[in-house]
Amino acid sequence: MRSVMKESIRSSLRGLTHWWWVVLGLVVLLAACNEESDGSVESKENVGPAPSKPGDWQVPGLVDRSGIQIEVPTPGTATGRTLDITDFGADPDPDSNDDAVAIRAALDAAEPGDEVVMPAGTYDLRTTDPDDESANIVLRSGVDIRGEGQERTVLLTSFDGEDDSRVIRGSGVHDVIVADFTITSRYEGPLGEDPDYGEAGGGPMYGIHIGARDGKASSRILVKNLGIRKFERHGISVKASREVTLSGNYVSEATAVGPGGQGYGIAVEGSRDQHDPDASNDSRHNVVIGNTFDGRHLRHAILLQFPTHNNLVAENTIVGSHLDAIDLHGEGEYLNEVRDNKVIGGQRAGIALGNSGGSKNKHDASGHGNWVHSNDLIGNRQGVLVILGTPDTLIENNRITAGDNSKVGIELRNAPGTKLHGNHITGGTEGFWSIKLSEDRGTDGRGKGIPTGINIECNVIRHAANGIMINAGDNLSMVNNIVENIIGEDLRVADGIDVRRSAQQQCKLH
Repeated sequence: MRSVMKESIRSSLRGLTHWWWVVLGLVVLLAACNEESDGSVESKENVGPAPSKPGDWQVPGLVDRSGIQIEVPTPGTATGRTLDITDFGADPDPDSNDDAVAIRAALDAAEPGDEVVMPAGTYDLRTTDPDDESANIVLRSGVDIRGEGQERTVLLTSFDGEDDSRVIRGSGVHDVIVADFTITSRYEGPLGEDPDYGEAGGGPMYGIHIGARDGKASSRILVKNLGIRKFERHGISVKASREVTLSGNYVSEATAVGPGGQGYGIAVEGSRDQHDPDASNDSRHNVVIGNTFDGRHLRHAILLQFPTHNNLVAENTIVGSHLDAIDLHGEGEYLNEVRDNKVIGGQRAGIALGNSGGSKNKHDASGHGNWVHSNDLIGNRQGVLVILGTPDTLIENNRITAGDNSKVGIELRNAPGTKLHGNHITGGTEGFWSIKLSEDRGTDGRGKGIPTGINIECNVIRHAANGIMINAGDNLSMVNNIVENIIGEDLRVADGIDVRRSAQQQCKLH
């Protein structure tokens, strides 16, 4: 795992030479868009700006405060005892009385450096931890828990819609590996299909919930090769924590996809009121890499929320989703890197930055300096969407292939300082535009604005339905874009919009 992470981190920093602008501050223009509305149970107010003081974090991705690349630490292999839960009374046959007691007993008997092993079988979780009625199993620092394979070992919970219910909880824990089993529930009702309906659901609220305790983050956690299904809110939730790596997991079958936070595959969150990178529960340096999502019953596959920063979302595969597949949720998420993901057939954007939220929960702009690059986006409604005043995003070297239902390759609304560089866009039918700039209409008085300070450089648009459409904008620049073999129009610029055509320069295209 360490060698994989080293290569991923080297790749994540490759190309930082293109990052030639320095983020001086967060521009928050309250904005909204009804089409991409979503909800959250956390907030009924706008979230304030992320930090932007001199010397604060300025470089995206897995770097330290000075901008030097880091290796996110993961726990080492257990060196102590191996505790088999069947020795504590667990029964691997289905429909046993209650195996949660045996699993908790094994964890209680373990010392840091030990691992608790769950042999192949189905383990029925019918009771909660004596000290936490919201969780079947509570993690302990330094103690690993693993099965014998994602589909060979199954934890079957009896939770069915209880508030804040979590199959596995870790709060303020460190140095833990959770691996090689599936979490599911006894829920047998319909799965989530309607993103506007908030009354559906069942099963546990969360499959795994990693969070802080008394203001102290969880850290150095590895969650790998898990299957998560039949949950209501989040398959895996990482809240106010750091150095949590989620790798090789398969998430599907949320029981609800309605507003208010239902049906998220993986969610990485900061804390709404925490804007201090020096705080012990600052959310950063989390890695979501190499996971797979069946999005037919997911609202969002991967979601970053609240002022979480310098995380890496990489090499994930997402097929379908009801709303934006990878979503920076419009609450100050900043300096995150989203790279080398494959998103296929999403009903909304493959990758979106900014979210209007519902009437109760007023999301708006994502934070400054997010880096979206080298992703493969196929047949989504929009490839990449930036709205609501989200500032200074770098979108480069993405490969966008439009399908019959695609509307736009890259769409910018209120997205000050966004740079498009080296993206390759193709395909689409009548009405599809490869790049589109338009006015943000706003919602409830929030977020009206136009694209400003946009640079469109060295993009390649070939064999597409239409090229570049500019309906609104100010201080716009286009240079060295290749637009050829277009079925419809190469370029359409609305009356009264001035677009600078800078001197020719050398393009470095990947």
